[in-house]
Amino acid sequence: MNVLRTLRRLSRSLYARLALAYLASLLVMSLATAWIAVGQFDLLGREWLQRNQLHLASHLATRLTGPLSDGLTSRRARQAVAHIKSINPALSIYVLNSSGQVVGAWADDRCALGTRIEIAPIRRLQSHMPMLPIYADLPCDDGRNVFSVASIRYGPERHRGYLFVVLEADTDMSVARMWQTSSISRSLVVAGVGALLVSAALGLLLFALLTRRFSRLTRAMQRFTEGDHSERLSMETDDEIGRAARAFNDMAATIEAQVSALRENDRQRRDLVANLSHDFRTPLTALRGYAEKLRAGAPEHNRPDLDAVLANVARLTRLAEQLSLLAGVDAAERELYVETFPVAELIYDIVGKFRPEAEAAGIALTVDCRESLPVAADLELIDRALTNLVDNALRATDAGGQVICSAMRSAEGVRIQVADTGIGIPAEEIGLVTQRFYRTREGRSRNSGTGLGLAIVAEICSRHGTRLELTSDTSGTTAAFELPLG
Repeated sequence: MNVLRTLRRLSRSLYARLALAYLASLLVMSLATAWIAVGQFDLLGREWLQRNQLHLASHLATRLTGPLSDGLTSRRARQAVAHIKSINPALSIYVLNSSGQVVGAWADDRCALGTRIEIAPIRRLQSHMPMLPIYADLPCDDGRNVFSVASIRYGPERHRGYLFVVLEADTDMSVARMWQTSSISRSLVVAGVGALLVSAALGLLLFALLTRRFSRLTRAMQRFTEGDHSERLSMETDDEIGRAARAFNDMAATIEAQVSALRENDRQRRDLVANLSHDFRTPLTALRGYAEKLRAGAPEHNRPDLDAVLANVARLTRLAEQLSLLAGVDAAERELYVETFPVAELIYDIVGKFRPEAEAAGIALTVDCRESLPVAADLELIDRALTNLVDNALRATDAGGQVICSAMRSAEGVRIQVADTGIGIPAEEIGLVTQRFYRTREGRSRNSGTGLGLAIVAEICSRHGTRLELTSDTSGTTAAFELPLG
């Protein structure tokens, strides 16, 4: 099973697929070459036979000139042919007239008499440099075979014709038979297999050398995606890989400069937000004090206007606090002060702070913590996250509603959630409410919230390696995240 898993893992690699494709193509080419070689073995054997016995008919014609002059069926001609066949029984000897018709045959069944053989192969074989092998139709069979031919004269009338000798031989031989009986064939097979193995080894070695630079480029890109923007490649070649490496170096340098500039801009932005939010607090505090003093001594008909001033001052103060907190949470260099603390106690403390507000709004604010579960996290940030969630839940819930804060054990550690029976969040806005300064349509109509509460919670969850989960419908909203056990 481990081998199968390894093969599957290798098959997903581009380099492995290319190597397998190379080996497969090499194997297919080798098999095709072997198949062609085996298929040509019979042809080679017949060519060798015809080449070595090309003048056999001429030699036999010299021996048969006298007997054939007595007639094709004369006793002397039959004896001469019988003597030749006794020496080589595999030969089939025929006499053809000038048009290729068999006029003399000495086989037992005399099946060839009257059969016509094409003259064209005979003339090609008698040319100056014939391209072998040359086949002709066999007089008594349906097949074709190599032959030897010579011009002769026969009979008392000295007719022109041809002595046609079929060079029959058992050239069909299986590969196994070749391996057992032919040292040349065995040497060729061994040499072919050895050449195949050497070619495969050299090809894979060359492939490894070519892909080694690809591997370096891949590793450099992987480290770059992991945040190591200082990675560079040193490839001086002017081929495609070298140009790709230089393009990667240029891209990495550009991105590194842009990332550095973005980090510097982000740092300046955070400093600006933190400074502005801090500077706003003093005049807002003074403005609130003056507004409260004016309200205390103002006539009854002026108090609604002063209440509106106080409400807007409170909202600006909360926005300044949220911006200051977001700048601190957003700072990548800010370390988490992870400690172990009982999350149930923290929930009870936060609920205690909001209970007067909840009672005044006619909302039931309850806690559901069946056991004291210690978690490992930054206490200050988790306090702020829960505070924002409870504050959002109370603002989204009308009188007579309910907000429940709970903590329970989960597979990942401890699941903390705040559920309300409020107005809910439309499905199309669920993915937008964690964006900074985004407020839902209902929130804008109520003129509540700053659009930063859930963005801060999402950022705090991200800093702790978890994720804020939001589920909502017309019956309310549930916000939850998980922390590891302490």
